[in-house]
Amino acid sequence: MTFADQWQLWHAEREAVVSAPGGDLTLTGTHWLTGPTRIDGIPGTWHTDGTDVRVSDADGLLVDGVPAAEGRLRPDQRLMVGDIELKIIERGGDLAVRTYDPHAPAVRRFAGIDAYAPDPAWVVTADFTPADADQTLRTEHSHADRLADYPVVGTFTFTVDGQHAELVALYTGHEGKAHISFRDATSGRESYGAARFLFLPLPAAAGPVTLDFNRVTLPPCAFSDAFVCPLPPPGNVLPFAVRAGEKAVLEQSAG
Repeated sequence: MTFADQWQLWHAEREAVVSAPGGDLTLTGTHWLTGPTRIDGIPGTWHTDGTDVRVSDADGLLVDGVPAAEGRLRPDQRLMVGDIELKIIERGGDLAVRTYDPHAPAVRRFAGIDAYAPDPAWVVTADFTPADADQTLRTEHSHADRLADYPVVGTFTFTVDGQHAELVALYTGHEGKAHISFRDATSGRESYGAARFLFLPLPAAAGPVTLDFNRVTLPPCAFSDAFVCPLPPPGNVLPFAVRAGEKAVLEQSAG
């Protein structure tokens, strides 16, 4: 299988995943639990004591397939109301309930993900330097005034056409993954403006690693305004154009 064929399979899987039930396009709300909370269209009163999420009077709620109108809920449980899926998330010590509707308008409008043609030249060798233990970075987010401290994984340095580049990677809850959030000269012009993401396996030690920019993805907030995505650290703004990976969400034309 050629390099281009492998990329096409990856791209097709990405388009399928974001539009499938529970995919990024189906997110219709993120409801932060700052007190007793009612969620439009969802039964029950939702609240938290700062550690756990609790619900009461939630007639119609299924927890792991079993009716449960009240009780304590965990992030690893499958929560359903009809065909709407609920997920509990924790960000920076705050808890929220997310609602995923497989019939969301964004799913009906979706016409694919625009992306640059795969190019082996954008498979780059970088030098990885691990961060000091317990190093964190306070990070801004899209669609919110939220600030959160994420552990710093380390720094990747590399060269593109003679230009030195350095990107900081964070741990944002994706197990075993280093997360690079960045902008470049295409951002807001040819590609999604807020950020693009590159995930790669967490390096075990310092040394050379491969960054495949052909696998750069749009952040979840490109698919739904209800997502809160970590924006690039100040140093993760590249002065050159990264014409690789995903560019923008495509929508069907009206009518």
